[in-house]
Amino acid sequence: MPPQADVQRLERYDSATNDYLLAIITDEDQAAQVELEDGRQAWTSTLRYDRLERHVDASGKVTYDLDVIPPDEGGEHRLISLLAEGGRGAEFSELVKFRDRLITFDDRTGLVCEIRKENQLVPRQILMTGSGDEAFEGFKSEWATLYGDSLVVGSHGRKRRHQWVKALDYHYEVHSVDWADRYARLREAAGVAPEGYLIHEAAEWHPYRREWLFFPRKVSSTPFDYAVSESERGGNLLIIANEDFTDIRCTEVGPLCPDRGISSFKLVPGHPDECVGLKSIEIGDRTESYLFCFNLDGEVLQEDTFVGRYKCEGIEIL
Repeated sequence: MPPQADVQRLERYDSATNDYLLAIITDEDQAAQVELEDGRQAWTSTLRYDRLERHVDASGKVTYDLDVIPPDEGGEHRLISLLAEGGRGAEFSELVKFRDRLITFDDRTGLVCEIRKENQLVPRQILMTGSGDEAFEGFKSEWATLYGDSLVVGSHGRKRRHQWVKALDYHYEVHSVDWADRYARLREAAGVAPEGYLIHEAAEWHPYRREWLFFPRKVSSTPFDYAVSESERGGNLLIIANEDFTDIRCTEVGPLCPDRGISSFKLVPGHPDECVGLKSIEIGDRTESYLFCFNLDGEVLQEDTFVGRYKCEGIEIL
């Protein structure tokens, strides 16, 4: 029997590997809409490929470096979607390698797509909000990870209908699961007041440790205010829960940058206690993205490194 998908994903490289190819995808919100040469309306996203290099010095200290692949050398591709909801689409919020497939998720339409041949989108499923049959509204996919042989897709958890998760098998059959209690336990563990909130855009299941890892983008003990949330509520709190969320602890990772929030992170295959992640800024018309690396003890292994003046919301190691 082959290993389950979550273990296979961590074991596709071994501990001797120190050079990785990254895929990074953008969510450009309203700016995603374009007109094609034939006059059709479409929605676009940028898919980047970059290299990540791991270094270990004589003392055993680990650091990482980002090696940018120029666009004219195959480092940047344009994805085109013809599907939208409410005039918006191609707002891709995450990337996950599911065995041999690279999967992305549109947080407006609920669309689940395979990415093939570097820039070809192949729609495979449309996820609906909440339980899946309560409203004609696409699921606001924000984070995704592998749990056993399932692809688990979650939302930000601030509103009740966004406290459901979707579990997909390899044939894209969907099961909706109510995670309201788990989201509440995460808030409690983070010390967030009842009127406050966490906004989740980054989570991983660790199959070796049998733990859930959540890195909230926003952390607030005051009621939601859009302008304040975007500029002042960025988090640096890694929340680690056991499999059934009955034991949860928190650790800070690096300095707090209130205008930056975590939009995605992944465990590094071959070095499963180390992670590579993205932070993004979205304040008015200002959008920026940064890459950083850290370990599960909260040590920063690479300081924030500028990626581009657009909002990157998904990262995966290929």
